[in-house]
Amino acid sequence: MAESLKASSPAKLITYSYVALDTANKPVKGTIKATSEALAGRLITERGLRPVSVEAAPSRLALDQALPSLFGIKPREVNAFSRQLATLIESGITITASLELMYQQSSSRAFKKVLSTIGDDLRSGLSFSQALTKHPTVFDEIYCRTIGLAEQTGKLEVIMRQIADFQEKQSEAMKKLKSALTYPAVILSLGIVVAIILMTTALPALIDMFEQMKVDLPLPTRILIGVSNFINGNILYLAGGAGALALLAIYFVKQPTGRLRFDRFLLRAPVIGPPAHSAVIGRFSRTTSILLGAGLSLQEIMELVPSTIGNRAMRQSLSRVSQELVRGEGISQPMAKDNLFPPLLTQMVMVGEESNTLGSSLSVAADFYETDSSERVAAMVRIIQPVATVLIAALVGFMAVAVILPMYSITGAFE
Repeated sequence: MAESLKASSPAKLITYSYVALDTANKPVKGTIKATSEALAGRLITERGLRPVSVEAAPSRLALDQALPSLFGIKPREVNAFSRQLATLIESGITITASLELMYQQSSSRAFKKVLSTIGDDLRSGLSFSQALTKHPTVFDEIYCRTIGLAEQTGKLEVIMRQIADFQEKQSEAMKKLKSALTYPAVILSLGIVVAIILMTTALPALIDMFEQMKVDLPLPTRILIGVSNFINGNILYLAGGAGALALLAIYFVKQPTGRLRFDRFLLRAPVIGPPAHSAVIGRFSRTTSILLGAGLSLQEIMELVPSTIGNRAMRQSLSRVSQELVRGEGISQPMAKDNLFPPLLTQMVMVGEESNTLGSSLSVAADFYETDSSERVAAMVRIIQPVATVLIAALVGFMAVAVILPMYSITGAFE
């Protein structure tokens, strides 16, 4: 029984390092994954190479593999790569020479490895876009497809600069949002932590003293004592319940249906919904505009764009628009049927379709919704920060009043 299960389990892939000769008898080095050395040799031959040596690569666990979030390639490095390469190409420097310059300047070991591999692939005869496709975790499908079209049209530096501008706008918007929400989040967290510590450590001693003095306690003090007794008496249940709710929420969001409902709620929530909605619409408009400018057909774009949208609800709506587009209805009519697409965007898309200027119309729409998202985030922060401050002040003030008022009753009892 155990042997049959072992035999039916899939064979483990092994990484092999190889040296081979291409059609011009030039040596080529690389790695390939296969279940055996013989299979690795056959796969290398199928690539049009003649293997000279094939051996299993030494297995080692590097820090950048063990902790990819710490040592992996950051989005800002890809942004800088796009802008620097566009600038160097505009200066008349070849792509290969540009990659060598960026390799020397880069301080990231992981990104230097990517640049080195891309340079080797270019020298072996691959196009720039083909070399990028070997690194899907760094350059997504839309990035590679756009670069491929830019190579064909001779507008590589123009498209790369547009991509860099778009990436930087997205990164800047996310950075502003994170920095804006950090202050109220920290203030609220500290206030809650301090309140819990006081109720579980300092207040029990004061409560004992008040009970021994046998004085009439004011209402705020009685409320605080009741809350403190409830927390101290049920702390394990409260902690377990909070943990269970957190796990249940995580499980719900991990499910496809739950994530779809959560993302749809996110777009319609009172405070955070409008800026999130504008950001998603802006991303769709900008991406589509860039791809149209690169020469990709609208049908191909609508098949690719949904994968770049993180919000599942909007992704589902875009997929429906893509299906309607295949039936010959364009994209403005399907958008008008879906309330996730604002009427202004639908109208601009309709005008762009009728005048054959869809790329320009979407570029204008992207500018509008990106600006709208930034302004709404700023307005949201202007609301959240004072509200957080007032809540903390109210909590601290209530606790101070609840502790100080009984002191007057105790003083009166001694007079």
